Amino acid sequence: MKENPDKPIALIDMDGTWLQWGVRLNEILLRLDPSFPIVDDDKRTGWDDLAGPGANPEVLKAAMNHPDLYTGLDPVPYAVEAILEMADEGWNVFHCSTPTWTNPGCVAGKLAAVDQYFGPEWADRLILTYDKTVVRGDVLADDKGVITGAAVPTWKHLIHDQSHNRSVTGTPRMTDWREWRGHVYPMLGAVSV
Repeated sequence: MKENPDKPIALIDMDGTWLQWGVRLNEILLRLDPSFPIVDDDKRTGWDDLAGPGANPEVLKAAMNHPDLYTGLDPVPYAVEAILEMADEGWNVFHCSTPTWTNPGCVAGKLAAVDQYFGPEWADRLILTYDKTVVRGDVLADDKGVITGAAVPTWKHLIHDQSHNRSVTGTPRMTDWREWRGHVYPMLGAVSV
């Protein structure tokens, strides 16, 4: 797959944006402690709202660093199809994700997900960074409501709607991956690429 410098760049977050990371986290939490007070994805009120009252922080830490946390994650409905459509329509598409370096399976799991759903040629399109503001792009689709870092981003933020980011206003929001065109093209001020 060859990049085209004249086409826009889409940066796509992985966990919670096109992969159902929260579902796997809750499965592991309950495996480690069947009485763990999980917070279902649709009830989270903040990006890091991962445990209910009385939660054992050591269990949460063990789950966050569990080597299977990033293994075999299911995609968000229609996300894979939409991302492939972007590429087919000429976008330079990259997966842009924040790694959990303390988790021994994180990087391998993210690479495996890209390979499984997009093919091995997409491995070179995975950007792992703690600071997405330093990555050049036109649009960043991400479930994190507010993204800060060392630079003023070149990209415009498109929030992938989740319960934990609904308090954020004033930023374009996508609730369904099938609607991607109606969100990203207006953000560029263009009808098509």
